[in-house]
Parts: sequence; structure tokens; C-alpha cells
Amino acid sequence: MSISTGMILPDGKPYSSYSTYNFSYDSDRGLVALKGEATSLPDGQKSHWWIIENMKDGQTYTIDQDSKKCYKSIITLKPLYCIPETAVYQYSSMYGYGDKQIIGDTWLITKDEAIMYFTVSGDGQCIPLNGHNYSQNPATVNSTTIANFVPKVLDPSAFDIPEECKNTT
Repeated sequence: MSISTGMILPDGKPYSSYSTYNFSYDSDRGLVALKGEATSLPDGQKSHWWIIENMKDGQTYTIDQDSKKCYKSIITLKPLYCIPETAVYQYSSMYGYGDKQIIGDTWLITKDEAIMYFTVSGDGQCIPLNGHNYSQNPATVNSTTIANFVPKVLDPSAFDIPEECKNTT
């Protein structure tokens, strides 16, 4: 997964980053895990993050792998298990080439001050392909692309809460 972010921080300064993550999703257990590297722009400072979201208990664990610090927070936005009923279908497009093509369906999702265009596989499996999010407060633009998808969790330990998070409140 790659994510490009641009935003205006509360102090009025611009911030941008480019991140690449290994993304794991276990819909049966309601778990999401991301492990990877973020590069802030334009200074090129790199940081390494591991994020675990437990949809069932509403918790997010954000681990700074460079400092080995863990931050626990409550998930404030209800996660999308696929496309909500309020989404508006936009269009379908083909991904891949030759006999290795899949159809992607793009949907418009609005929530509060956010607008999201989210593309998932059109085969009913709801495999995420890409997303574009725009928010007014704070002013933020995100673009996400999913690549190298496989229909199984390659590293189940990505969902294991690390020791540094066990005593975090």
C-alpha cells in the first residue's frame, strides 16, 4: 500500500509525506495492520511505523518502531467494512491487462466535512484498490493505492500487540 498525504497543520504550516506499508486485513476478526516507512517531504526524514486497529474493541495501537514507543487511541471514525449504503456509485474501470483483468467499482462517500472516492473490486469480495480522501478540517488530501494483493494474511504476527503496548493506557 502506498499513501501520499498533504495537509495544513494546526499551526498553519504545510505537511506532506509519502508512505509505503505492508497492509493486512482480517475481516473475520475485525483487525487491520500496517507496517512500513513514512518519508516526510521535502526534508526526506524517514520514520518507521506499525499500526494495529481492532475494529471490535475500537482501539488503535500506533507503534513508533524507531523509538519503540506505543500510542493507544480510540478509533474515532467507524471503519468501512466495504461500501456503506449511503455511498453513490460513480463508475467501473478495468485494472490489469490481457487475461489478468479485474473490474473496479468507484464509489463516492461523504461524511461530515470529508469526501472520499473509494475503488473496490467489482466481484463482490470488496478488495480495496485505491482511495482518494479530501477533508476540510484539517485541510487534508490523501491518495492510497493497493498493490500486490493476495487473498490471505501473509504475516499473522502483524496483528499481535507488541510488548511496549501492553501497559499503555
